[in-house]
Amino acid sequence: MKNITFALLTIFCLFSCKQKKNDAFSLEYVKNSNELFLIFENNTSQNIVFPVPNTLEFGDKKFKDFSTQGGKEGDFPINVYAIIEDNQFSKFYQKKLDSIHNAYLTEIGNADFIGDERNGDGNSVFYLKEREKLSVKYKLTINQSPPLEKYSSKFKQNYYPYDKVLKGDYPEAEDLRRFSKLNFGKAKFMAQPVIQDSLFLNISQNDVSK
Repeated sequence: MKNITFALLTIFCLFSCKQKKNDAFSLEYVKNSNELFLIFENNTSQNIVFPVPNTLEFGDKKFKDFSTQGGKEGDFPINVYAIIEDNQFSKFYQKKLDSIHNAYLTEIGNADFIGDERNGDGNSVFYLKEREKLSVKYKLTINQSPPLEKYSSKFKQNYYPYDKVLKGDYPEAEDLRRFSKLNFGKAKFMAQPVIQDSLFLNISQNDVSK
């Protein structure tokens, strides 16, 4: 009798774990030449609104840094990043986020910086219906910092940790925090997808973008 009970509990646990995984908001990567596609799948029973980073950051396994792109590019032999292609966002919700962002800049006395964002700055907002998928396209860039030498390494895509940032005291995320508290009607705000498999790229000087 104990063996039967244990077997039933095991089956129930496996079924529950599988069901929980299937009911997730998930992300997987697809690479095609110098393009990356982020495939978001909404396996929940609700329509969702979620942010994605306009720039994807990659870390070099030989360094501890989160990203090889930014103010310290010269510190890395090879810089890897990807910038989102234009006009893929939800126009309705993107307008709301941009409005909150501009209002916050004005609030802290930085109104002069409105409109000065560089390509790849900030976040895009998407709307995804229940039980549907969405593909978001990025252009992959690989640069080599001088001196130009032979170099190769494994690079990991470090997806922006929205869930942690939104809960923390990060000034750069204040607009997203305010956006996440809006009334989305029948939709639900989701900060972070479950990443199915992390993206690793083996890159050398031969892969530098032309």
